[in-house]
Amino acid sequence: MGFSKRLLLAVTIAAGGCSGPPAPQAPAEAVTGTATRELGSWKGTGNTTLGFVSESGSFRVSWTARNQDVARPGTFMLTLRSGISGRPLKVIADHRSAGGGSVEFGDDPRMYEFLVESAGIDWAIADEETSAPKPR
Repeated sequence: MGFSKRLLLAVTIAAGGCSGPPAPQAPAEAVTGTATRELGSWKGTGNTTLGFVSESGSFRVSWTARNQDVARPGTFMLTLRSGISGRPLKVIADHRSAGGGSVEFGDDPRMYEFLVESAGIDWAIADEETSAPKPR
């Protein structure tokens, strides 16, 4: 074994023997690199377009629909589109009457928009980022 290898081995052994108490563990969120943060929440009736930006491209969309008139079930359609071209990316909900749900989505970081098409429905949408932005 050469001098440099013996020196490296000696330093490694000495450093290992002098270590202090173990460092506290970071919360799981910091270890995995994931986080959640609200991107937006909206309520309304009728048709509209809603824009938002996702820094990671990974998010969860939750929606609820409530009939304005119990005797007449309404319709609710929520489509995720590119915020640049308007190209449809995913139908999040296509629902008749009252209900709700959530959908996970993953793509590239960018501008997105929701196209809401509804009749006879009071709706609510919540959108949250589900992972941290990717390092650049």
